[in-house]
Amino acid sequence: MTTDIEELRQYLKIDKHRLDEELEEQPMLLFQISEAFVQAAAERDMLKESLATKDAQLGKKAREQLGKREKKVTESMVEGYVLTDSTHDAAVKAYLDAKGQADLLFALKEAFQSRGYMIRDLCSLYTANYYEQGSAKPTNNTNRATYSMGRQKRERLRNDA
Repeated sequence: MTTDIEELRQYLKIDKHRLDEELEEQPMLLFQISEAFVQAAAERDMLKESLATKDAQLGKKAREQLGKREKKVTESMVEGYVLTDSTHDAAVKAYLDAKGQADLLFALKEAFQSRGYMIRDLCSLYTANYYEQGSAKPTNNTNRATYSMGRQKRERLRNDA
C-alpha cells in the first residue's frame, strides 16, 4: 500500500462548520494513517535487518580476501572494507529512506491523534454556543458572568474527559 502523505496532510485541517462530518471521518483517517505507519515501520525494520545481514556477509568476505594478503586482519580493516563497499552504501540508503518515511508517518499519526482532541474541543465550544454572536465577547457584567461560568464548565468537562 502506497500512502500519499501530502494527501493525508490535507485532512489535518478541521472545518468548524462541518463538525459532524469531521467527527465521522476522524476514526477512519486515524486508522488509515496508523495502518500506513505500521507498514512503514515493518519495512524499516526489515531493511535494518537486511543491512545487518549484508554487513555480516561483507565482513566474512573481507576477512577471506584480506587474509590472503595480510598476516593479521584487524577489525578496523574489516570495517573499512565493509563501509566502502557499494552494497553496504545501497543498503544504508534504502534503510535511511524507509526510516525517514516511517518517522514522517509517525509524526502524521501523532498529528491526527491531536486532531481528534481538537475536534472534541471544537464540539464543546459549539455546544456552549461559543460561535453565536456575542456569546464569546461579553459586553456587560451579566454576559461576563455567563461567559465565566461557561468557561469553567468547559474546563471541568475537559479535565473529566
